[in-house]
Amino acid sequence: MIVYAVDLGTTNIKVVRYDERGRLLSAAQAPMRYLREGSQVVFDPESVFDSVLDLIHRAAPEASGVDAATIVLTGQAESLVLTDHAGRPVGPGISWLDERSTAQAREIAEAFDPVAAFAITGEPEPVATWPATKLRWLATHQPQVLEAAAQVLMLKDFVLMRLTGVSVGEETTRGFTYLYDVPSRAYWSEMVDFCGIRLEMLPELVPAGTVLGPVRDEVAVRLPPATSYTVNAGALDHFCAMVGTGTYAPGSVSASAGTVLALSVLVPEWTFDPAMRVSFHAGLRPGDTVLFACADSGGVALNWFQEQIADGLSYDALEHELRERTFADAPLFLPYLTGVNPPDFNAAARGAFIDLQLQHDRVDLAYSVMEGVAHLLKRNLDDLAAHGHPTRSVTSAGGGTASGFWNQLKADVTGIELRVPAEPEDACRGAAMLALTGAGVIDSLTETDGLHTPPTRTYRPRADLARRRRYDAFDSALARLYGP
Repeated sequence: MIVYAVDLGTTNIKVVRYDERGRLLSAAQAPMRYLREGSQVVFDPESVFDSVLDLIHRAAPEASGVDAATIVLTGQAESLVLTDHAGRPVGPGISWLDERSTAQAREIAEAFDPVAAFAITGEPEPVATWPATKLRWLATHQPQVLEAAAQVLMLKDFVLMRLTGVSVGEETTRGFTYLYDVPSRAYWSEMVDFCGIRLEMLPELVPAGTVLGPVRDEVAVRLPPATSYTVNAGALDHFCAMVGTGTYAPGSVSASAGTVLALSVLVPEWTFDPAMRVSFHAGLRPGDTVLFACADSGGVALNWFQEQIADGLSYDALEHELRERTFADAPLFLPYLTGVNPPDFNAAARGAFIDLQLQHDRVDLAYSVMEGVAHLLKRNLDDLAAHGHPTRSVTSAGGGTASGFWNQLKADVTGIELRVPAEPEDACRGAAMLALTGAGVIDSLTETDGLHTPPTRTYRPRADLARRRRYDAFDSALARLYGP
């Protein structure tokens, strides 16, 4: 059996091919392409689907055809695609990066009690990211688009529908729509009505890892030869990453070190607490709840500094410089370039360098940015612990883990062991394990006996009182500039 794990990422679309022991055989990727105009960020859904098929071909060996194959999907959750009765898009897809619906997010906040909405949706507040706000924008500004639409899908739903002809909404992605009642595992009808659509426009809900059946005949002829093709609904990329890194267990935190800083943790028993402003979602198994904190100012903060301030300073060059120096007097950096970040959700916050002096150069500032993101990681881990969810270890994956210096800095700042798998495609590996479970090759998501397990490098925290003083100074500066 061969598994093609498809990751519909924000930056790139990836296809990784695995065997039935979970060994990575080959991979291919292509950029996710957007058209940007002002606050609007859109894409062509059909081009995304064509890219998926092309990447499956690129990941397949020339001699393929002797095995059964499964295609399983993971990736971003919030990007919106509206289709007609024939499954054709009625307009461009709307990315989660699109911010056209900021005013509509405020309308939702004014129309619904915020605590009650949090308890239903699992999201602390409505923001322009969520598809619900975009639908309300369309109802106001482009009602003809909603009138032409028969289905309201997310990007992963759309690709699944094009592969199989079946419209489904996989549960782990529904909590990122603001249209879903997480405790009831059903759509929130009042919000659906408020956004100007009908319940029948939303796809049927299915659990993570659901086997949807074979690919359509017209799609099969566009794929590499195989004895058969089956499609698995997969799950959200961050939750698949938990499986791929072996952290789908209470007390183990999976931390994305990509564009965003995202933390995911499985909780065995969940009781809603409005004081804990961390989103909660349907997990990968019936009854599971996953807490999810996503700070947009993650790796993007360092990317911004490298490209916009440091004239394209590379990771390798930066890594060498960082290891040659000490930074006891480096400025502090508040990584709030996008404003709102958990656990504070302070819309007034902004990025800032503190205690900047003439002696500081771009390496000092790069260190400060890295440390600022590490401080944000600590802030979120401390918040989890304060609400009864202490962390035993953090497993991190994503582009930021290419820097061993940054990995060690995060361990030192948080005081918690950081593990980094050697195999980078953690979300795809977790999706492949969902597919292997669905096919009966392995018994459960946590069954690893007989499977290939990538090696992991461990960064152990080093005690340093100066680290604590710098975090206290960071915390004080944040409160002083932007309030508690």
